[in-house]
Amino acid sequence: MLINEENKFNSDWWDNFLSTTQQMTQTSVLKNCMPKDETSLMQTYILEILADLARLRTNKFGYRVYVDGVQLESNEMIQIYDSPPEKGETLEAWTKRTFGDRKFGMIINQGEKFNLNLSKMIALKLEPLLAKIGMPTEGIIFTLFIGNYDSTPLGIHLDLPGKSVLHFHLGPGSKTMYTWETAKYLELVGEEKYNNQNIQKYLPYANKYQFDEGDIYFMPEDTYHVGTQDGLSMAIACWFYNRSNQDFAHRLQSLLLEQYIKTTDENLKPDNNAIQDVSAVDKTLDLFDMPEELEKLNFKDLMKETYRDLRYSLYSNAGYRTSPFLKTEQISFDPDDIIEVERPYKILYKESLDTEKLQLFIRGIKFELNNFESIKTLVDEINNDKPIVVKDALSLLDEKWDKDIGLYILSVLYQHNGINIIKN
Repeated sequence: MLINEENKFNSDWWDNFLSTTQQMTQTSVLKNCMPKDETSLMQTYILEILADLARLRTNKFGYRVYVDGVQLESNEMIQIYDSPPEKGETLEAWTKRTFGDRKFGMIINQGEKFNLNLSKMIALKLEPLLAKIGMPTEGIIFTLFIGNYDSTPLGIHLDLPGKSVLHFHLGPGSKTMYTWETAKYLELVGEEKYNNQNIQKYLPYANKYQFDEGDIYFMPEDTYHVGTQDGLSMAIACWFYNRSNQDFAHRLQSLLLEQYIKTTDENLKPDNNAIQDVSAVDKTLDLFDMPEELEKLNFKDLMKETYRDLRYSLYSNAGYRTSPFLKTEQISFDPDDIIEVERPYKILYKESLDTEKLQLFIRGIKFELNNFESIKTLVDEINNDKPIVVKDALSLLDEKWDKDIGLYILSVLYQHNGINIIKN
């Protein structure tokens, strides 16, 4: 199927992608998917992320730097933090200034969390695909790869189970990915299967995929692989996360804990009660600060409600597993300001089981308000993808309310990156 340049990443384009990849089961390269101006803009956004990480002086979020094949320790990361990309500096200029002629590689997980513009670019591209294939069970995360390393520092490896990848190659250098049929690879390597650095020995048995700036590489889950490259390049690897039932069961339980358990540093004491007396655990169970409506549920129904929250979170966040940082600036809305929903994201809502609360999901974050129909009307109007004047938006709320209530709701939506101010 031939797709016109202006129709890249529309419904027909993704039909062609699904056909080429045999419904996302076949490793494939799609050529000339992004023009030079787009890849250059994405490079700029990634440099901004590196500057932000340098400002935060953190190696959290899976941020790893390898120099000459060796991962930098936490104290060695100071040299990276002290050399952030400057505004307007090119990728080539920054890497030359920071690393000189050394070989280096950088990996940043949760890349969707940092730069709103970059996340939006990718989300808009993926929107028609998700409409076709459905939502990955645990959402989408993306990893940023930067470097001029000869081969992936991890060696020949297997990604975490259930993660297929869509690799947006931003150049400027090209890249070659080698993959192996699992059964053949395991037969060849035996115990050397994990992070195998003896790459040259096994290249004759590999499948070879070369791609350049603007190309997209797709690789299904559970594929042994290693990347090599020619010179300096950047890439965004979008992971579609679908793990085993058992892994997902553990994930649901961890989500429940994240949402409802209170933290404490108090240590337990030996339980000297009679063996049939389990009252000592009451103090531990009290850490579960759940609403009464959920405490009445049996365990499986509680897991279903946890999954329901996860679904709403993912759909409100265009599939992304992690949410962006909240806006920190204070906002004062003028009645004549014009706002709009931050497409392709949606502000979703549902009622609590007892119908007393309205649960808003804004860029993956759950926020509760008292349940009023006029709030639903406001959110529905914002979600219409049409700009709306602030005073008109506030007029949708109960006329008896103080206007500060409506302004508070709009500020919550703005702080959580759910709406944009397009004129003020």
